[in-house]
Amino acid sequence: MDFDWDDAKAFLVTAELGSLTAAAKALCTSQPTIGRRVSSLEESLGVVLFERSKNSLYLTPQGECIFHALQDMRQVANNTLLVAKSATDSLAGTVTIAVSQIDALFRMPAIIAELKALAPEILVRLEVSNDSADLIHRTADIAIRNFRPTEENLIIRSVSNAHVGLFGTLDQCEYFKTQDSTACIFPIIGFTETEYLTQVLVDAGISENQINYVCLSDFQPTHIELAKQGIGFTLLPREVGEKIPELDYVLSNTLSIYHYSTWLVAHSELRHNKRIRFVYDFLAENLNNVG
Repeated sequence: MDFDWDDAKAFLVTAELGSLTAAAKALCTSQPTIGRRVSSLEESLGVVLFERSKNSLYLTPQGECIFHALQDMRQVANNTLLVAKSATDSLAGTVTIAVSQIDALFRMPAIIAELKALAPEILVRLEVSNDSADLIHRTADIAIRNFRPTEENLIIRSVSNAHVGLFGTLDQCEYFKTQDSTACIFPIIGFTETEYLTQVLVDAGISENQINYVCLSDFQPTHIELAKQGIGFTLLPREVGEKIPELDYVLSNTLSIYHYSTWLVAHSELRHNKRIRFVYDFLAENLNNVG
């Protein structure tokens, strides 16, 4: 009996996340592709893996057994790749770094330029997403996260702290600073899931009935361009917002809407890999110097 490991991976992620849609997003593919791969695995193994209802998927008893077996296989495969990576003494090769959209746009270009000048044989691959990279399953070698990691078997280092402000066009900001901020309606450019951002703004002293979402997008560079067009206000790290000449602080530049710490993260088994250790240490030093 034989099966395609990509089919197995699609099944594993679907079982872990509970839906074809979530699995497709995690694997950067389409829902029909995930569905075809799961069906292909079922056909290869000769079993039904999921019970399907209108809105949910449930593992069958056979699916539960195969799920656990494939998890073990995946761990063995990942450990093998980690051992292979750790065995190299060369700087030449690829290092994948997972970064947020804002870091990819504003922090990483200058850092990568310095890194390439120092070690041109290293190929940097940026994995850009505001979701967390799965270092345990090797979606990246190194991750820059804006929260303290909690997974086991990771090397972590706190590298910087950032304060976030609310930014709008110069004209908007000039007008708002003449108004009573407790009575103003704030036009906010937000993410498609608004609950967290709403709570952040409320915690900063803006009441919920003052918040008016004018546009939603999970692509942060769009937030910036919309703000520059005067569509609404966007949240940005201070060191980012201050570099954009078309934008200014809506409220006082001494007021932080919130703050966060930046953490540099890598899998502990890669600490002996010369290339990844070199990039990790380089990032730690240079991220400390940014903002």
